[in-house]
Amino acid sequence: MKKLLALILLAGAASAMAQVSSQLHPPRIHVPGGSGQTDSNTSTPKPPPIHVPGSHAVPQGVFETNTVFVKGQRNCSADKRYCLVFQEDGNLVVYKFASATSYKAVWNAGTNGLAIKSCVFQEDGNLVMYDFAGKAKWAANGGTTDKSGSAFKGDKFYATGKGSHWLAMQNDGNLVIYVGAYPATNQPRWSTGSFEKN
Repeated sequence: MKKLLALILLAGAASAMAQVSSQLHPPRIHVPGGSGQTDSNTSTPKPPPIHVPGSHAVPQGVFETNTVFVKGQRNCSADKRYCLVFQEDGNLVVYKFASATSYKAVWNAGTNGLAIKSCVFQEDGNLVMYDFAGKAKWAANGGTTDKSGSAFKGDKFYATGKGSHWLAMQNDGNLVIYVGAYPATNQPRWSTGSFEKN
């Protein structure tokens, strides 16, 4: 009797699960303008690809305006021999890598020890590091401050708008801000001067 009751309960549970399962699979959805192709794992049609006007990909080592650098992340040149690193200690450093464990600094901003929160390649074409209060502590056009905050010229560069500048971590080890849309290189505005003959 117990076995018969267990079989009846099991059959009822299986029937209930089948009903719930059929309700979990969504019906086919028609996407206006869609190709009607479906994903091989589901019966839902794939949406058409999205094109964003004016969007383009830039190669490794090239940074557009409004780039915010992440502490500890390597931002390497196209050939991966040089990397720009915004360090945990607040310094901005260009390293030359001979291997994953062999490297040397070829330039730095001299901001280690300052309480730097962020490093931004701004829309105005300036590369700026800010403290936790939002005050600029180093900028490509203004150099650095001492720990008291004196002798700094400010964080403004050239107010020319989005897409008018780009930053390059070059294969020669130089970090350069260029005027104009990528890939124009005829107007360098600022550089670290860390060019090395390789």
